[in-house]
Amino acid sequence: MAKNTFTPELLEQHFTKNEWKKGTRIFQAKGIKTCALDGETIRGVVFSERSRQVGYLTRLVFEEKQGDIASYCDCYIGRDCKHGAALAQYFVDEHFDYNSIASSEKIVDKWLTRFQAQPSRYQPNSQQKSLLYFLKPNSYNEDDYFTLGIKSARPKNSGGWSHTLGSEYSASSLINSAYATNEDVGVLTELIRTNQYGDNIKYFDLFARIIKTNRCFWQTNYDLNDAITLGDPLEAQWQWLALGNHLHTLQLVFMQPSSSILIIKAQPLCYYDEEQNCFGEIKTNTQCDFEADLLNSPIFEEDKLPWVMSKLSMSLGDAVQRLPKPKTEFSQELTKPEVHLHFSTPAEANPQSGFVRVNFSYQGNLVNPHNDSVTVSPANLTDSDSASKVKLYRDLSFEQTVIDKLSTLKFNVQPKPKRYTFTNEDYLNKDKVPKFSMLMQGRYAWHHFLHQELQVLKDLGWHISFADNFYYKALSTDSIFDAEVIETDDHDFFSLGLNLTIDGKKMPAFPILLGAIEQLPKSALFDRDKVAGEKIPLIAPDSPIYVDLDNGDFVALRYQSVQPILKQFIELFMPNALNKDGRMELSRFQGHQTLSMLDDQGMIATGTSKLRALADKLKNFQQVTTVPVPLGLNATLRTYQHQGLNWLQFLREYQLNGILADDMGLGKTIQALAHLLVEKQQGRLNKPVLIVAPTSVIFNWANEIEKFTPQLSYQVLHGSKRQQHFDCFDQSESGENQVDIIITSYALIIKDLEHYCEQQFYYLILDEAHYIKNTKTKLYQAFMALKAQHKLCLTGTPMENHLGEFWAQFNFLLPGFLGGQRQFTKLFRTPIEKHGDHERKQLLNQRIKPFILRRTKDKIATELPPKTEIIQKLRIEGKQAELYESVRLAMDSRLKDIIADKGLKRSQIEVLDALLKLRQVCNHPKLLSLEGAKKVNQSAKLDYLMETLPEQIDEGRRILIFSQFTSMLALIEAELIEAGIGYVKLTGSTTKRQEVVDKFQGGEVPVFLISLRAGGVGLNLTAADTVIHFDPWWNPAVENQATDRAYRIGQDKPVFVYKLIIENSIEEKIQKIQQNKAELAKALLSEEVSDSKLSLTDDILTSLLAPLS
Repeated sequence: MAKNTFTPELLEQHFTKNEWKKGTRIFQAKGIKTCALDGETIRGVVFSERSRQVGYLTRLVFEEKQGDIASYCDCYIGRDCKHGAALAQYFVDEHFDYNSIASSEKIVDKWLTRFQAQPSRYQPNSQQKSLLYFLKPNSYNEDDYFTLGIKSARPKNSGGWSHTLGSEYSASSLINSAYATNEDVGVLTELIRTNQYGDNIKYFDLFARIIKTNRCFWQTNYDLNDAITLGDPLEAQWQWLALGNHLHTLQLVFMQPSSSILIIKAQPLCYYDEEQNCFGEIKTNTQCDFEADLLNSPIFEEDKLPWVMSKLSMSLGDAVQRLPKPKTEFSQELTKPEVHLHFSTPAEANPQSGFVRVNFSYQGNLVNPHNDSVTVSPANLTDSDSASKVKLYRDLSFEQTVIDKLSTLKFNVQPKPKRYTFTNEDYLNKDKVPKFSMLMQGRYAWHHFLHQELQVLKDLGWHISFADNFYYKALSTDSIFDAEVIETDDHDFFSLGLNLTIDGKKMPAFPILLGAIEQLPKSALFDRDKVAGEKIPLIAPDSPIYVDLDNGDFVALRYQSVQPILKQFIELFMPNALNKDGRMELSRFQGHQTLSMLDDQGMIATGTSKLRALADKLKNFQQVTTVPVPLGLNATLRTYQHQGLNWLQFLREYQLNGILADDMGLGKTIQALAHLLVEKQQGRLNKPVLIVAPTSVIFNWANEIEKFTPQLSYQVLHGSKRQQHFDCFDQSESGENQVDIIITSYALIIKDLEHYCEQQFYYLILDEAHYIKNTKTKLYQAFMALKAQHKLCLTGTPMENHLGEFWAQFNFLLPGFLGGQRQFTKLFRTPIEKHGDHERKQLLNQRIKPFILRRTKDKIATELPPKTEIIQKLRIEGKQAELYESVRLAMDSRLKDIIADKGLKRSQIEVLDALLKLRQVCNHPKLLSLEGAKKVNQSAKLDYLMETLPEQIDEGRRILIFSQFTSMLALIEAELIEAGIGYVKLTGSTTKRQEVVDKFQGGEVPVFLISLRAGGVGLNLTAADTVIHFDPWWNPAVENQATDRAYRIGQDKPVFVYKLIIENSIEEKIQKIQQNKAELAKALLSEEVSDSKLSLTDDILTSLLAPLS
């Protein structure tokens, strides 16, 4: 143990501040008498603060397991006291000094001085007393261990010691005396530690330590000028001494006998040579720990010697073989017997239990351990001549070792029947012999023993036999599986069987694997690095897993062979996982994972040609065939969008369904429309496509179709008059579709479900597919009832809260692919969400990877332009549309009267007021001051905003929302509060502008509400990457300035700009005017009325006041 184990920090941290402070006081007063490092212990004597005549034996022990120290003291406190703290500070002062190089050199110099002179014998101060040690025989029993006496004396000037000896002292008092040297402290400490002082001293090492003080004397030798010295070891042998009359005793004989040598009992044995006045060790032919007891050998009768030798073998073990054989009339032989084990099952055929009968064979004669005799009867010897000359005595030590070995293997000795008195003669009548049996219970214990331990016993040469009724049998297997795939009538599934060769026969492996699962802990397949707070025992790769077969047969499988199969086919953990043939029915969409695992494990699989074609495509779906962009697509697809088209074509080719989960704004709509255009041009679009979307965006689909794929015909089924267009489901007389695409909303699909259920669709596309995340709703059940050749989900947030939502979408797309909901929860959701199981999450990712395509904005940032503008057209409906129409009619009637009276040019104020009211209705009816409008709580823009904001925030977007109406910002603010979305707001009344800006820039909130007038210029908001213009502004340059709060120097992310426009409303019409007549648009969209004249014609006014449809 290096001194660096006891670091200053470790020592100081162990004690309380109060005790450390008290220890400092003792240390500074030079209250430490001795201090020495002894292995893992610092030992020392620390004086009492009250008296230098009192000292305390103190120890600091390093405890490696705890990484801490323990402090002990023989003061009244006992532990962690001020004396320990003082000793610690003394040790630090002696061994650690970091103040300067000079101090380090001082320590080195101090150490080097130890080598300037040879060590000298002890030279006491003539004025100071010293301790003398006296060895003496035990006064009560001279054959027992020696004892020690300690007295004090002053040295004489002429040499030697004064015969005026002090009284004999106790070790605890001597250790504190002023004249106990460090050498004495070491001896006294050891005496106290081993409790030997004043009693028997049992160890030669302690004798030697005392003698090395040069102050140790033989008690009967009163020449205090001659201290005992250490002599060389003497050799001796144990011999049997024949005393006559068939009596024997054991005696120690020196190789060089001397009458002056006295044998001293110790471990090992010692001697004292009175002539040489020296003390040394005795080397014997046995060198065992019991030699001191052999000195007291009694006298034995000759016929008792076998019994004696057998008993000695139990204590001395192999050392008894080194003892000489006594010379007797009979040849006494000790031989190791052969071990015979016979295994059987109880008569009641309890397979959990089994017995082993133990016998030992001595030269062919079986001996039952129940027999107390130490010899094998001559009657048992087959050679009568040998029987008259030889006595065999049992090796009881070896027999006990065998029984102990079986005990460690979980066998328990069965008690000997009390009614038997067992004698040698009983061996002649085998029926009278009670068998020595050991019982082992538990199936696993027997499996482990027969598989792993039995061969070890055979290798030791033990004889093994089994009764005919023995229950268990270990069958052999190489744990190598092969597979067989069968295509089922249901093309969405395939049947998989695994086989395992056991004892040369092929057997279905899945049922065996089910048995393996029962033997594994529930956490066996968890990712152990991620299970929070749990200590899960690791299973070694070569660990056996024991599986019961029929009638006691069992097989041991290697865990490393089983684990990858169980990880892949986790469905085995569910009830009824196998069919009647012991095979698994798996979704064909799992084929890529299944075959990949079989290949990785080197399993030979048959019948996989069709499945492998699909599996290879799924495994390498990133390399799907490139499809040309369809002619007539009025857009240029970016690289990632073209890859999305390729992926959609791949899914269609293999009759698969999936989720296109790109971030919002990356063009999921254009990718889906390009895909449908390819289908039409290739002649495959022979049935209509049904697109279901939130109400706020259904007309956006119509606009995108007209803009990008005008070759595709469509029909929007929406509004109260939608039934008039239900004939769009029908085909024309020529067999063609009335329309290519039917668009409706989630809100209406349930109301019109019976019409949709009658149809067979080519594609069923769900936009914002997280609407079907709840499987218990009528909406979800409605979609499960619809029939479509292909299905596609579009969503930027396939999972918002938990994995159950994820399962819902895949269950709609690929029923059975992820199992039932309960199965999915047990196998995936619970392990991933509650246990953080990384491996299970990885398995789920691998399974779904081919069927979900997700690109985030940051992943494809290099493909995106610095700024993307999106005109998001929305349609108002219901009471909001009715209010718009009511205001429009009122304004139209009023303006006609005013214009008729004053003329158009002089009616500027009234025209602008009318247009403002219509613009306010487009935002939210509550912006109007009309009492009736306050009761209309419906806004297409606000609904769209609150539908898309959570998705964008989940994607990590930072969003600016501009409006020219502060009252509109207030309404948005209320919705954000209700939704629990963090925000800041900047209007003309905001006083702490910089504080608000810093809060957004610092990432504390994701949304910034800004009044266009107050925050359109002068702000640096590069933390934002999304800008939403809630309402249009008269001057595009001002809108651009507002956008540039985010899109400016320092912005390192692509910026998306959304402009919300109500379709067919005054907003859309002014937007068209804005492109050509900027001054007119400025006047129409400004809240200020200037003296400048409106260049407004009757035709333009009529257009502005036209109805919504």
